[in-house]
Amino acid sequence: MPALSPTMTHGGILSWDVEEGGAVRAGDSLAQIETDKATMAHESQEDGFLAKICVAAGAENVPVGVVIGVMVEEEKDVGAFGGAPTTTKAVSKKREDLSGGRMWPSVRRLLAESGLDPLTITPTGARGALVKGDVLAAMGLCDAPKAASSNASNVATTTTTTTTMKTPKTPAPPAPPPKRDPRAQEHEDVPTTSVRKVIASRLLESKTTSPHFFVGADVSLAAVDALRAKLKAVDVRASVNDCVMYAVARALARSPKVNATYDAAEGVGKTSASVDVAVAVATDGGLITPIVFDADKKSLTVIGETVRALASKAKAGTLKPAEFMGGSFSVSNLGMFPVDHFSAILNPPQGAIMAVGRGTSRVHVNDDGTLGDEAVASVTVSADARVCDEADVARFLEAFREEIEADEWSV
Repeated sequence: MPALSPTMTHGGILSWDVEEGGAVRAGDSLAQIETDKATMAHESQEDGFLAKICVAAGAENVPVGVVIGVMVEEEKDVGAFGGAPTTTKAVSKKREDLSGGRMWPSVRRLLAESGLDPLTITPTGARGALVKGDVLAAMGLCDAPKAASSNASNVATTTTTTTTMKTPKTPAPPAPPPKRDPRAQEHEDVPTTSVRKVIASRLLESKTTSPHFFVGADVSLAAVDALRAKLKAVDVRASVNDCVMYAVARALARSPKVNATYDAAEGVGKTSASVDVAVAVATDGGLITPIVFDADKKSLTVIGETVRALASKAKAGTLKPAEFMGGSFSVSNLGMFPVDHFSAILNPPQGAIMAVGRGTSRVHVNDDGTLGDEAVASVTVSADARVCDEADVARFLEAFREEIEADEWSV
């Protein structure tokens, strides 16, 4: 199983694109791999033939480094692997077979989550079965359970106890089964995807280890509305999100302390050499954040075209690691939903992320004293206190307001 992203430890095989014995050229897709970020094609690095598929399509939680297939250079060598066993079940099931007995689903889940090899754990369950307490003990979370007694010992104990027991009293009648709540609704258990597991793990780590603070502001969208109307008249497309990305990029170029990341290894914040803005894109598997590199040097229309191309690839699961790994800042926009304001969780190692709410019409006093109304959006920046402080973010928001309310744009 190849490591197709720096954070990938396990993967799933959605499908094989080549049959056993099939010819492969360098660059051809061998299989579709579900990584911790997206579904990606595993491309062959050389010409040859796929002699054997060792892990079948549909397998999940396959550790990185496990042999999933065998390639040979010459077609005549394909037959030498015809008798090799093919794994037809998920890796979690393979662990069950290797452990020497039956295993409860909770035990399989613990093994998958901990990455422990069941063969290294001493089973204490009946007939040598691995139980949940064995895995927890191996993880250092509890004391090792006592081994189950043999059948012979159980019989002997039962016999001895029976000779000393008094005549038992008549047992009480069994309690009636609980009545089913008519208001209870049926439900369906939906399995958690590998991508969703990684998202949950990274966000939990970010929220619990990064010292978040939040700074918000309201900005006028009047200049954005006027610009979009002008561009629409000449058949040029620009969304509000394109305008936000444009203004964010230029504000970050003026705010180096916010355009920064946190280096956990060295324990310091580092200013980024370029303005690389990630944008949150919702997919069926969860959020993914493709990056617009050197965004401060791109025009509004180029930013818009880049974001739309990346979003299409993200939803199709064809993003390459270089397109979503890294970035110096993120934008999460829920302006297309009835959400006025919200705060986002940091995307490590980035030092800040901006959440954008929808535009709403608000009344204000004009310069001549009359009342008017204009579109206003609320933005909230979540930042890492180890990278910058509240005053740095306040200055960034001031620069963002100037950029998004400006009369002149690089279209």
